[in-house]
Amino acid sequence: FAEAEQQFGLCISKAREARAKVDDMELRFSYFTSVEEMFDGYIDFLIARGRIEKALEVAEMSRAQTLEEARPGTAPPIDLRVTARTAGATILCYWLGSRQSYVWIVTPRKIDVVRLPARRTIEAAVDAYQDHLLSVRDPLTLSGDRGTDLWRMLVPPAVRAIPKGSRVIIVPHGRLAAFNMETLMVPAPKRRYWIEDVVLSNAGSLALLSRPRVTNAGLGRLLLIGDAPAPSPEFAPLPQAKAEMDQVKHHFGSTHSKVYSGQKATPSAYRTGSPENFTYIHFVAHGVATRLKPLDSAIVLARDGDASFKLYARDIARQPLTAKLVTISSCQGAGTRAYAGEGLIGLGWAFLRAGADNVVAALWEINDDATPQLMDRFYGGLAKGTDPATALREDAGAAWWPAL
Repeated sequence: FAEAEQQFGLCISKAREARAKVDDMELRFSYFTSVEEMFDGYIDFLIARGRIEKALEVAEMSRAQTLEEARPGTAPPIDLRVTARTAGATILCYWLGSRQSYVWIVTPRKIDVVRLPARRTIEAAVDAYQDHLLSVRDPLTLSGDRGTDLWRMLVPPAVRAIPKGSRVIIVPHGRLAAFNMETLMVPAPKRRYWIEDVVLSNAGSLALLSRPRVTNAGLGRLLLIGDAPAPSPEFAPLPQAKAEMDQVKHHFGSTHSKVYSGQKATPSAYRTGSPENFTYIHFVAHGVATRLKPLDSAIVLARDGDASFKLYARDIARQPLTAKLVTISSCQGAGTRAYAGEGLIGLGWAFLRAGADNVVAALWEINDDATPQLMDRFYGGLAKGTDPATALREDAGAAWWPAL
C-alpha cells in the first residue's frame, strides 16, 4: 500500500508538471481530462483505506487550477473545519467517479464522506431533470419524481449536518458545475425547492473559498453598463433593460456610480473605464455562451465604430479587478461547459479569473420582465450589509420561489 501510494503521488506530480508546461491557457483547460482517471483511482484507493481527508486533498488538486493560479498566495487550507467555521457554512464537496462518486461533508466540527452512485448514473439523472425543468411551466408540480429522486441521490447523506435556514457551499464536480442545485426538490413534509430551506452558493475549490475577501459593509462604487441598442437582428432589444438599470443605480446614487448606457455601452467603455476601481460591476445585456471555445463567450453591447460589439470572456479575464461582486444580468452568463480540473468556464469564470470575489450569473435564460424588481430587492439587501448569496435568496428571491 505504501508503494502504491507513492506511485500515485508521483504520477499526479508529473501530470501537474506537464500541465504547467502548456503555455496557452485555453489549451490547458482540457489537460486534466486526460488524467482524470488517475485521480479517480487514487481517490478510490484512499477512501478504501479510510483516509478520507487525504482523498479530499487529492480531489482538490484537480479543481479550479487556472483560477487558483491567478490568485497569488492561494493555498489549500490547513484545517478545513476552520474554513467551514469562518464561512459559517456546511461545505459539500462532490466528486463524480467512474466507479463510485463521493460527497465530503465539511462542518466546523468534523469531515465525513458518503459514497454516491457512479458518475454515469448521476449525470443521467441531472440531464433528465434539467431538460424537464426547462420545458414545463410548473416544475414543482409537473416534474414528477425527477427533482426529488435527484435530491435523495445527492443531498440526504449530508442533510443531518444542515440545519434549516443555514448556509451551504457547494464545491461541484463534473456535470454538477452547470446545474442549479437550488432547484433540487425536498420531498417532505411538503414538496419544495431546496433553496427554500438553505442559503446556497458555489465555490470553485476549497483553496479559493479560504482566501481573504473584500469585507466592506454596505455599498461602494458601481460600474453599470447596458441597455445598448440592438447591434444586429440576432439580438432583439431588451424592453426592461432601462428599468433595471434605473433600479440598480437608485441604490448608489449619481455620485457613487458610473453609467454607460445606450450607444455609450460599448466593450471599449468597459476596458477603458477603470473597472478595477469599482466595488460592484453590473451588466444589463444579452449574453452569448460558446461551448466549443468558452472564452469566445461574450456580453453583447453597442457597436463602437468598426470594433466588435462583444465583450469577450478572454478579454475580461486579462483585465484585473478588485470588485466585491460582478452581476451579469443576461442569459447563460455562467457558461455551459465544464472542464476537468477547471470547473465551469464562461463569462462568470472570466470575472473570477480577473479578480472579482463573487459573481452572480445565470445558467439558463432569464425573465426580462421580472429582473428589474429582482435586482432592486437584491441590491436593497446588499445595502444592508447582507452577503450576495443571502441577499439573492432572502431579499430578492423569496417572492419568486413559487414561480421558479
